[in-house]
Amino acid sequence: MIPTVLGGILGKSAGTTSAPAWWNTVADLFGSDDGDDLKLGMLGDPKLADAGKGLLGSLFGGNLDSILGSLAGATGMAKDKTGKLLTIVAPLLIGFISRWAKKKGMSFGSIIGNLLANKSAIVSALPAGIGSDLLGLADKPREVFDDTASKVAGAKTTKPKFNWSWLLILLGALILLWLLFGRGRNRTKDDVTKQTTEVKESIKGDLNDAGDWVYDLGATMKKKLLDGNELEIGVNSVEFKLLNFIEDAGLPIDKATWFSLDRLYFESGSSTLKSASKDQLDRIDAIMKAYPAVKLKIGGYTDNTGSDVVNMALSSERAEAAKIELIKRGVAADRLESEGYGSQYPVCPANDTPACKAMNRRIDVRVTAK
Repeated sequence: MIPTVLGGILGKSAGTTSAPAWWNTVADLFGSDDGDDLKLGMLGDPKLADAGKGLLGSLFGGNLDSILGSLAGATGMAKDKTGKLLTIVAPLLIGFISRWAKKKGMSFGSIIGNLLANKSAIVSALPAGIGSDLLGLADKPREVFDDTASKVAGAKTTKPKFNWSWLLILLGALILLWLLFGRGRNRTKDDVTKQTTEVKESIKGDLNDAGDWVYDLGATMKKKLLDGNELEIGVNSVEFKLLNFIEDAGLPIDKATWFSLDRLYFESGSSTLKSASKDQLDRIDAIMKAYPAVKLKIGGYTDNTGSDVVNMALSSERAEAAKIELIKRGVAADRLESEGYGSQYPVCPANDTPACKAMNRRIDVRVTAK
């Protein structure tokens, strides 16, 4: 697993010397200045598990399912259990490396330089079935690696190199500790009972030929926004419900009130938004600009097809994709956050028909400030 994660880091980061967001998210969890390099207290911590779920999607993208299959074959573990273990191994690996690099005064570019120096060893240690192409290494021209190596050459000669053999031993011990103790630790009550209550009485609509759920938006009306602009919206639409919530001071902000975006669609098994999603994104953008105090959390959800690990990664990517589209439209990044929940919290609990599954494949938003 460790060579696979290292290869994923290199495949995603070759050609850059600046730490990407997915690296910083995990590194921040391990960023305290205490002397606990192993951070054993993180084992079983929901924050570590959640970080790992999103991280796998960032590292491996659409190849995650194939990678999990190869790892399962190499370890003899069930595919789902392999995925769960990888969600622990990946952030632990990045967390430990980031702490070590910080103590040694090494930049992210220096870390990539060390990975480049050990690229051949990493590739040769990959399990059967996981080739350079799955990790994004084979499709990059040699110049990309040469350019990155030249950028960090000075750092590599002036900073200490990492002992990767020691890292393998250390992470092996951490995995063993997780297997013995981490799996049995209980999450907090809030984590277990987390709710995503929908502000609606029913889900009216129909399944289209593309397999997407098309909501019945009801009769249209014109709604004047706080900035004076008008939106033409349906009385059953998410815009109508979201605006009512934002404008009603008597409705408190909580962690249970979510609104399903009713016209946001993705290509099958992908985080690529369909062109039909543009209208709703434009309308949410208009609301955010009209109400500058509003902040949103974007939640991504899938149906129950496929493994939990793959669904978690896909839902995280889709939530992030929606967030990025709003930022592109001018919404400040600090007003948005995103998280994937996989197949958890279905709005159609049966999850057993094409229509029911389509309802559950969705993006929700929760108001965190207004």
